[in-house]
Amino acid sequence: MIDLLVRNADWLITMDRERRMVRDGAVAVDGGEIKAVGPTADVEAAGYGTAVRTIDARGRLITPGFIDNHQHLAPFFVRGLGDDVPLKVFLHDRCYPMEAGVTDEEAYLAAMCALLESVRHGTTTVCDPGSQNPENSARAADEIGCRAVLARSLTDMAGGRAMPGTFDSTTDDAIADGLAFVESHQGAASGRVRPWFSLRTERMVSDRLCRSIAELAAEHGTGIVSHMISNRDSVEHHQRVFDGERPIARYERNGVLGANVQLVHCHFLTDEECDLLGERDVKVSMCPTASAVFGWGGLQRATHLKLLERGVTVGVGTDIGACSHTTDILRIAQYFRVYRDIFEDASLMPAETILEHLTVDGARSVLWDDEVGSLEVGKRADILLFDLDRPEWVPLHNPLSNLGHGVSGDSVDTVVIDGEVIVEGGEFVNLDARAIMARGREAAATAAERTGLAQYAKPRWPVV
Repeated sequence: MIDLLVRNADWLITMDRERRMVRDGAVAVDGGEIKAVGPTADVEAAGYGTAVRTIDARGRLITPGFIDNHQHLAPFFVRGLGDDVPLKVFLHDRCYPMEAGVTDEEAYLAAMCALLESVRHGTTTVCDPGSQNPENSARAADEIGCRAVLARSLTDMAGGRAMPGTFDSTTDDAIADGLAFVESHQGAASGRVRPWFSLRTERMVSDRLCRSIAELAAEHGTGIVSHMISNRDSVEHHQRVFDGERPIARYERNGVLGANVQLVHCHFLTDEECDLLGERDVKVSMCPTASAVFGWGGLQRATHLKLLERGVTVGVGTDIGACSHTTDILRIAQYFRVYRDIFEDASLMPAETILEHLTVDGARSVLWDDEVGSLEVGKRADILLFDLDRPEWVPLHNPLSNLGHGVSGDSVDTVVIDGEVIVEGGEFVNLDARAIMARGREAAATAAERTGLAQYAKPRWPVV
């Protein structure tokens, strides 16, 4: 008898190599591993008809769990405190003070609230590009039950202004801190948390730190994540500090670029730099709502499309719930359709590409495609069930169209991660989500007061 059988799904989108879509589909799971996928009759005939737990998926559509390639968890409590300001102001006057100023418990609750929203809307794996207190995010991911790629944020150079807390670090301390987190969190949360190294952003890391982290990541067989030229100022600042050198050239010179590296944003790459990322098999995470919110002009440049032409793996990220104002990664991915308006081309970013970014491409981008990203025998059972008995699914001529263009994560009814049912009927099974959110609201208010950010929590309209 197996642990879990999900059967009779109206549609099952496997995201396997053939991109098979199964009518009356089933997934058999045992020990968190997928044992069979296909038509219900075939799965049951293969000996998987009896399970400890059976979910009747009539009226449901099944997909793999979604991968959020870039979400900062620790500064989640900045949401509502950083609206309508440029990136520099958002980072230095809102995000960094909050990230450096929260207590361990507040950082944990921030991560819990961010992950509650994410997982409820279909995210099963999150990549956090680095924080001052990743141990608290690891604790949250473990308790929620999701997967997470986490890192200690490493910097050894100021980003143009004095930095708070441990952002202001020596090179030796940064190397030691990054290594300590990677070594202490190997296999954490029953293998659902994977520690990486983080070069926080291209203009805040020295050559020596770049070289050391590249060597350590290779030695430990893990990944590196780094923000990369999100906006025009990023390029100009880097060239002022590093004698005119562009950041991609500097990362290449220091041995950083490789198949284990994920660069985030990358809007201001040259064509030659796009070529180089393709040659080095570097992965890229794009965050369309972040560019839109901060007015970077990144979507107009559409480096994303150039990278796809070169075969670069591209995933999609939230960035920060505080700037995107949602962690519903399906909604965020659908934002890529703005390319159609910019280039007057209705063929750009079809539903199929959006779904690939959320699943197989996202899994490759976080180096987890051996276990997640598609529903195939031998992979881990990260499964979403969408409720088709909702208005947004009517009519249902082509489920890919509804999913890639119309519905949001609100349609997610059930979330299974590593074979465990985490969300059912839109509610968390083993957590008191409302109690956690109440604690989060209180902690956010306390942290905002202590860090001086509460002054920004004032509506522009009169409150009576």
